Amino acid sequence: LFLGLQKNESKWINSSALVDKYYLRYHILPRAKVIHTRNWNCVKTSVKYQVPVIYERHYFQDTPLEPEITESPYLKIAITQSPMIQNSLIDAGMPASKTVWMHNGFSPSFLERQPEEAQAWREELLKDGREYLVVYSGALYKFKGVDLLIDVAKELPNIQFALTGGTEEQVQAYRQLAKDKQVENINFLGWILPRSRLISILQSADILAHPHCSGKSADFTNPVKFFQYIGSGTPMVITEISPLMPFKSASIAATWCETDKAEVFANAILQTLEKYPRKEEGYLENITYANEFTWEKRTEKIMNFIKL
Repeated sequence: LFLGLQKNESKWINSSALVDKYYLRYHILPRAKVIHTRNWNCVKTSVKYQVPVIYERHYFQDTPLEPEITESPYLKIAITQSPMIQNSLIDAGMPASKTVWMHNGFSPSFLERQPEEAQAWREELLKDGREYLVVYSGALYKFKGVDLLIDVAKELPNIQFALTGGTEEQVQAYRQLAKDKQVENINFLGWILPRSRLISILQSADILAHPHCSGKSADFTNPVKFFQYIGSGTPMVITEISPLMPFKSASIAATWCETDKAEVFANAILQTLEKYPRKEEGYLENITYANEFTWEKRTEKIMNFIKL
């Protein structure tokens, strides 16, 4: 249950408070066996009415937490996405025995094969005699490795690059940057909707690019995109950032390389094309491995922790 603020008649009202006092109390709590929420007010309301609750925290906790809530038997567990955020919760007063960190999950819809739609993408994107397609999906920021990919594309003029995501302003800015650098084999497509079209473009690629740069931002990257990539069955080139290193030993179709170096990433693409030729059905080892990281699997793990 995600709660925030909304605007009503030119005044900002706290919709969280309204939901907690009315909708949650009268319509959800009487029927719920457990509440899973990212909203601390919802946690407090659940504890007040003695409904088991799971708290999920994705960012650092910088204010103290009320001990009467953290120590309540109705607050079952607090889930974070990294050990650093977990420690911030403990420092704020959450009992260590009630905290755990685990990766986010991904939608199992990314596992559904869409061969016809994937082929349509290849026919649309592969131009000027190019036979290979490298796809990136995600936000368009320099720290995500987008600038690096432009340089990589310049190193590999015979390979087509396509990037999805980003605001219209970001898309226009990166198109101009590619033009300024005289890179003609890269397309910025913006957000791909509906999601089914994003799934098929991931399956259309010869390689999926995960070029995240080094630095503090890399330490907070959650591997949701990594899981989506694996689920597509498409071979990957992945930069070695700390949140992804636990997966390096997995038996999947992927090439790992150091960060921040366009030439190194370009060479990794060439090696991957040779080692892992495109399969319309995808690489089974990737798809099988991805099954362990769906939202459903994550929920099973959480429910095993709280043992209602």
